[in-house]
Amino acid sequence: MPRRKLPYKACTKCKMLVDDKTEVCPNCGNREFSYEWDGLIIIVKPENSEVARLMGISKEGLYAIKVR
Repeated sequence: MPRRKLPYKACTKCKMLVDDKTEVCPNCGNREFSYEWDGLIIIVKPENSEVARLMGISKEGLYAIKVR
């Protein structure tokens, strides 16, 4: 069965998930993205999040756990 296209692509540098039409990552300015990513984490308050601290995330948003 063919794999369904995901609605988001992940920045290869910071792992932020953005919509398909985004050309520049709003978090780090990177222009390289991947559709090959696994897991999703939503960061609401990075200053209070242990997960955000462990992943090095300082901005709210959707992030991939693993980017290939």
